[in-house]
Amino acid sequence: MFRSFLLLLIPVLLFSCNYPGEGSLGGWASITFPIEKDKFKLAVESFRNANPENEIPERWQYDSEHWTRDVAGIKEGEVLYDKKDQEQMFFFSYIPTDNQNKTTTTIALRSVFRNGTWHRKKVLDTAEQKRISKQFYEKVVAKLELITNTKSRSEKEKYEQPDNDHEDVGNNSDFVLTVATDKNIEEKKELNIKEKSDSIGAILKHGKFDVSTVNALERICPNSEDIAMQSFTTTVEDLFYTHMASFTNYYIANPNSCLKAKLKQSMEEYMAAYEAKDRMTKHIEKEKRILKKAEREHFSPKQLTFLHTLLNSINLNLKK
Repeated sequence: MFRSFLLLLIPVLLFSCNYPGEGSLGGWASITFPIEKDKFKLAVESFRNANPENEIPERWQYDSEHWTRDVAGIKEGEVLYDKKDQEQMFFFSYIPTDNQNKTTTTIALRSVFRNGTWHRKKVLDTAEQKRISKQFYEKVVAKLELITNTKSRSEKEKYEQPDNDHEDVGNNSDFVLTVATDKNIEEKKELNIKEKSDSIGAILKHGKFDVSTVNALERICPNSEDIAMQSFTTTVEDLFYTHMASFTNYYIANPNSCLKAKLKQSMEEYMAAYEAKDRMTKHIEKEKRILKKAEREHFSPKQLTFLHTLLNSINLNLKK
């Protein structure tokens, strides 16, 4: 009898631990939107498609799929990528609601990915928890409110509430357009080096591979050590995955390319974010993904040789 009771109790306990609430496993405050889940999911998809920078880069694809592998029993959630200010990913899960109430959708931030690791709330200090909560509100929640034309409500955890007013966040959103009132004024602005780099990168990422455009990026490359250009190496790596065959041919023809050196640097910086004991495993996983992509794109033996040489040149700094 007692054994039967335990068998019935254990699944209930496991189920209840799978969803974050106040004081539960790793979850920030729950946030409820007055909208059906199907419509909310469409809003999430719109969020991803609204800005090319919301697309998860190839080098982070494996890490973004971490939660789809039924980690901690989480069955349903979303991973959203954020490049502005600091490159990171947010993972939030859907929290089950009363079966009678299908007009609302409740979510909770479960983890944030940065520097090669997923961080749950419970491993962060209070100041970092507050900062991440505020970022999630401003970068994700406020924009989803604009898309769905709703206003969410959140659990009242004092330290997690944003410092600025609810409406102010919406007004500062990237979705707000500013229109010049005087059409007779022609404004010319000289782009700085970062803006030029971002512009060229966007052209290459969302257009066809063009050598003249790549050469323009090459001219910027030697000046990319500036602190404002910290994302340059990751841009170079993202572009490589976007046009892998074309960039491979370009790097074969230009062995002393500055961009090629930045590609290697980006791969090494990515691995450095992991603990030394995990780097070889992560490197092998990444190598398999790259070679699988090369196989799908029917790389020639010469192109494959370049990839193997590049991957073998990555310094993993395994000695600690």
